[in-house]
Amino acid sequence: MKNRLVLTLMAVLGVCLASVAQQAPTEPSAQLFRYRFEPGVPMKYRVNAQMSGTLPLFGGLPVEKVVLDMTVVLKVQKVRPDGNAELGIDVETFKAEMDGQALPLPVDRLRSSVRSLLFVVTPQGEVVERKGTSALPFNIPIPGIEASQLPLLVLQLVFPRESLSVEQEWSYSRAMTPVPGDTPAQFTARWLKEETLNSLTASLFHQKMRWSRSFKADIFDLPTTDENLMVKQIEQTVNGDAQIWFGRNDGRLIKAVMDAQYEQRVRLLNPGESASQPAPARLTARVQITREELLPREPQNGQTEK
Repeated sequence: MKNRLVLTLMAVLGVCLASVAQQAPTEPSAQLFRYRFEPGVPMKYRVNAQMSGTLPLFGGLPVEKVVLDMTVVLKVQKVRPDGNAELGIDVETFKAEMDGQALPLPVDRLRSSVRSLLFVVTPQGEVVERKGTSALPFNIPIPGIEASQLPLLVLQLVFPRESLSVEQEWSYSRAMTPVPGDTPAQFTARWLKEETLNSLTASLFHQKMRWSRSFKADIFDLPTTDENLMVKQIEQTVNGDAQIWFGRNDGRLIKAVMDAQYEQRVRLLNPGESASQPAPARLTARVQITREELLPREPQNGQTEK
């Protein structure tokens, strides 16, 4: 009787374990990740960046908080026979505050400048060609992102050509400025898991980046190769850590949250007797990029400047 009871309990336990095994989520198999570009279909994202520290302006401008809010739109103008897409860009809204005070920036000139830009991007997310003006009315002080490179906010990852497995890591480099020969940034990314975000099936990635460059500059900290204008040697370093949710079903970024640290060191090349070397400028930032349709609707009287 006792043996029969033990056998019965073991059978019941076996059935329960089998049921649990059937219900347990299985890890996704190796997957191919690609961006999906459809002509005429815009990709609209809200970008919020909050920064504090020392801005690299006027020898170092300390600030408690800089807040940038903008709506960035990538427009697929054409998909080439090789699958590469020609992307235009627009900044629909832009608002900037420093220590609670609105910054009067020439937003219309910024929009006009970025609209002249054209990026050719592979389905993996690599920018292989860039056309258009490099003269912008002002720079956007998001660490690692220049105004002329805004599409990189939406194209957060460059995927490998082969399929990826969960927990697989890969590395790549990426140009961060339009300056020929400028040092690229180094990235390391890992596919963590599949999860649901805002009712969407999302692939979650973790990514680290490091970008360091050195150049000679004029009095406005702008890179120059003209020896008559070279007055500074500038060294810049950016370290970033990001969580990225990508929609594999529709081939688009869903959301990204990036924490970054920026440091700039300036050395005067021909200092006068009374001149002192500028102190380093350091900036920390948290940047959130989210599909606009996933955000709550704003009231009509709360619209940002266009």
